[in-house]
Amino acid sequence: MTMLADLEIALRRDRAYAQLAESHVHRATREDSLCLIKGRDAITAAWVNEDAAEITITADLSEMIAYKVKGWQGHRWVWREEGRILREIVVEDRGEAKVALPIHPPLGELRPAQGQYAAGDIAILPPGFPEDAREIANWIHQAWNGRAFNLYDRAWLPALIRALPDATFYFEHAVVGEKQIAILWRVHGHHASGQRVRLIGSSVFTGDADETVIDHAAMAAQIERGLIDYGN
Repeated sequence: MTMLADLEIALRRDRAYAQLAESHVHRATREDSLCLIKGRDAITAAWVNEDAAEITITADLSEMIAYKVKGWQGHRWVWREEGRILREIVVEDRGEAKVALPIHPPLGELRPAQGQYAAGDIAILPPGFPEDAREIANWIHQAWNGRAFNLYDRAWLPALIRALPDATFYFEHAVVGEKQIAILWRVHGHHASGQRVRLIGSSVFTGDADETVIDHAAMAAQIERGLIDYGN
């Protein structure tokens, strides 16, 4: 089984794309806040567009890694089938540089919910969520969905809520290491323009400190996309 940190270094530093034939199954998928790529060949093609770069692994929880590349940071999560990667989710914050518009299907501008302003103490968690990660999930649920910013003193959270006032956070997955806990989450909300935004976020907690990554370029691209005219 290919170690995820070793694979990331080989791909970014050495451009060793041939390793993808061994590390990923043929029908593997890769998702980020802009699109879902289906198939190992398409994933390989996306890697070919990356520039070679030095990389530093900042956290390694086996099936989730955090890394820094040339001033930006990212998190990669993987799920395997018989030792090979079947699915991966990538969260990278490369700043607010222009990116291509999302290629996932249109999200629409309907408002199915207004955010959990009166969130309870207990987060709604998916089946199989690690027991050792529940306490942190409940804490950030109260702070993020409950808008209890005093519980989570990070500048990015009120800034995100100002941009997406009805934002609701959903917890998708977590992994627990010896000293760190990583949580994968999603946020759905609406910008003042009426544009619906959905993002994938990832946080690695070490004690009371955390490294949280949100793709700000993907957020800007979704906000700037023109509203859909359902009358035509």
